[in-house]
Amino acid sequence: MKPASALPTWSLADLVATHHAAAVTATLDLERPAVGITAASPGHVDQLLGIDVAAEPLRPSDHWQRAADAVAVYEPDDRRRLRTTAMWRVGTPAAGIVSWEAVVSAQTSLLESDATLAVAASIEATNLLAHVAGSWQPLLADAAVPAGADALLVRRGAAAAGATSVLIAVHPQDRGGIHLRRHDGRAVLSCPLFSADLEKGVLLRSRVLAAIGPAAGDESWAELLVTDFAASPPPLTT
Repeated sequence: MKPASALPTWSLADLVATHHAAAVTATLDLERPAVGITAASPGHVDQLLGIDVAAEPLRPSDHWQRAADAVAVYEPDDRRRLRTTAMWRVGTPAAGIVSWEAVVSAQTSLLESDATLAVAASIEATNLLAHVAGSWQPLLADAAVPAGADALLVRRGAAAAGATSVLIAVHPQDRGGIHLRRHDGRAVLSCPLFSADLEKGVLLRSRVLAAIGPAAGDESWAELLVTDFAASPPPLTT
């Protein structure tokens, strides 16, 4: 077991959380949930695990920080009356890898509402691999993500010293597909959540994983993370 001082944690000041690990500085502005985590590493700035809950700026109705978790509750006054709780959890770093998990919950005060949400990312990209049926498959320049894919591995150049790759994975129980758009040398990703209508009294919950690790051996560490994530039990609370 890691000593308490070695456990990952956010540092929360007002509505901005920060975290440092493995040469990555992560910043999370809870008033800008659609941006998500801004991850700055040598030569790269990525936006990971953004959650589009409403028009911004949007101040959460409640928020708190609990060690590795930064949590915010959003209750936009719009036609959907969708109460969204977003938890961004820092994963335990290992071998130069830093990871985060977004756990998203949705409820409504209406008898029935549209619960459509998505977790998004914008990542500098040279080429991409899709994880389908337990193996990594290269994506051609104009190819869409295969329907059965549960993860994408985003590469940016050769596996030189210090180079990194980025993993985005959706939990297999929550799979709604991964949509990809390429723009200005970046991979813009969207992972749809909650496609079904939501009834009053029902709680929907879903989760997406993001990680940054060494470009060398990226398929190996990404496979381990995807496997562990798929086998992990659902969080009971946010």
